[in-house]
Amino acid sequence: MKTLRNIFLGLLVTMVLGACQPPPAPAVTPTTDPTIATLKADADQVAANKAVMGKFLELFTTGAWDQFDEVIATDCVLHYPGGVDVVGLDAMIAGWQEFFPKLKDLTFTSQGEVAEGDLMMEFITFEATYEGDFMGQQINGVPIKYNQVEMQRYKDGKIVEWWVENDRLWMAEQLGMELTW
Repeated sequence: MKTLRNIFLGLLVTMVLGACQPPPAPAVTPTTDPTIATLKADADQVAANKAVMGKFLELFTTGAWDQFDEVIATDCVLHYPGGVDVVGLDAMIAGWQEFFPKLKDLTFTSQGEVAEGDLMMEFITFEATYEGDFMGQQINGVPIKYNQVEMQRYKDGKIVEWWVENDRLWMAEQLGMELTW
């Protein structure tokens, strides 16, 4: 009898303990976990934004103005230092067409980039030979190197807003400008 009672108690304990266990967690996969899906979407957007900026730099260094609409929205706003805003792709191209021909053999090196969501920042070093007018002085054949930090906001695969900060003082000094304060 004692054996039967022990078997019965053993079964009862097993049933009670089994009933107290939480249900098994559902399997989490990249297709069902919203966090993983969000992270993947963000990573895809960042990669696409980097590709757009790479394409822009390629077009800029070759002067392919007629292809800029592939990477820049027509109503893009470009914020330059000092509170100067250039509104619209056509106005941006007009400004670049004036400055670009003065930079012979223009090259750039990306020193680093940081991206998250629809924003990307890039630190770029430009090198060229400057030929043309700079702040009222004619400059001929002077090698220059300057740094520029850019931040862009992207939408639908294009740059829609852009902030630029460059080292104009360093450029002016390289071009022989004597600046007094």
